[in-house]
Amino acid sequence: MTRTLAVRVGAAVFIGAAALQLAACGTSTIKPDGAAQSVVDLVSEKTDFKPTDVTCPDGVEAKVGQEFDCKFTGPDGNYTAHMKVLKIDGEQVLFDINTKLAG
Repeated sequence: MTRTLAVRVGAAVFIGAAALQLAACGTSTIKPDGAAQSVVDLVSEKTDFKPTDVTCPDGVEAKVGQEFDCKFTGPDGNYTAHMKVLKIDGEQVLFDINTKLAG
């Protein structure tokens, strides 16, 4: 039996405090570890699987509407978590997260 990890979260997910970091040029960027933790929290909450190898890119500018992809291995192969910044409140970022099987 195949388990699906197609997870769409309309209400989105808050990532933990200190999710932003100040880049050398003075702009705020998303902390990759904070974004990755949001993916782990979401997938674990919505499925019976907890990803352990989520990777998100460095240097993503923290601004509403910004989109980027994180990657992780799931029970059926490689997955992509498409992240969209919905709101920034201090050091917290609200994401819309949509996961799908890559390939």
